[in-house]
Order: sequence, then structure tokens, then C-alpha cells
Amino acid sequence: MGHLTTVQQENIIGRHKLSGAPLGEKSEFDPIDLHARDRAGEPVIPEDAHVRLAAPQNNGGVRILRRTYNYNNGVDQFTERWPPWRQGLEYDIGLLFCAYQRDPRTGFIRVFKSLAIDDALNQFTTHTASAIVAIPPGAPRPGSWVGERLFS
Repeated sequence: MGHLTTVQQENIIGRHKLSGAPLGEKSEFDPIDLHARDRAGEPVIPEDAHVRLAAPQNNGGVRILRRTYNYNNGVDQFTERWPPWRQGLEYDIGLLFCAYQRDPRTGFIRVFKSLAIDDALNQFTTHTASAIVAIPPGAPRPGSWVGERLFS
């Protein structure tokens, strides 16, 4: 999003870049007001903004406990093996996203469907991988073992 103005970037995300506040608010942790309108009657947070589409109000109350990790592995040279046979540099940078939940079908997948269809951020991202990992319950008492309750 480097060639976009700050206002364009904020409209795509739905937050003020400097403070992290939802558009129209002052603080990062202020509630997101999806009903707020500007003087022209347009939504303060655009209809295709990332935070609007991911908001619990638009996803049946679903909230995702999540953690993101940025990474930057530098630059790799590439050569295409088909026309137009370009050569260039490719950045290996991105974001790992981890979400913890009891049932991904009612949490992450519900929100992800909303984001996959209309999110303005999609034009700037490339999804490269996904995984769902089951973490068994811990050992409930001495002498028992991790995941034992799954088999009893």
C-alpha cells in the first residue's frame, strides 16, 4: 500500500494509521461505530473496510482471539520460465496470523468468508498457506496423559 495516500490506506483498513483508532474515533480501543455517517451520509468506515467486515457485529457476534507476527526475509531474485521471461526481485515479507478457538467452523471460517468476498485489503495481499491444528487438552491429574480425555 506504499503508493496510496494515508487516507486511502486508512479507508482500506478502517482505522487511523497514526493512532490505530477506528475511523471517526480517537483511541485504538474505542468501539467501532459501524453506524456513523459523514456529512454526505456515507459510512465513516467504508463498507469494504477490513475492520467493518471482521467486526463481531457483522459476523453473528463471533470474536477471534488472534495474534499476528510480521516477518521480513529480505529479497529473492526470480526468473520466470514462461513468456515474457521477466527477471526481477521479489520481497519475502508478510504476516503470520494465528487464531485460537474451540471450533474454527463457527469462528475463523465465518469471518474469513466475509473477508474473502468484499475486503478492500485483498487487492494488496496474497494468501499463501493455511493450517488448522488441534491442540488436545492437558493431563487432568498426575498419572494421566495429554489428550487422554479424548479417548475415554
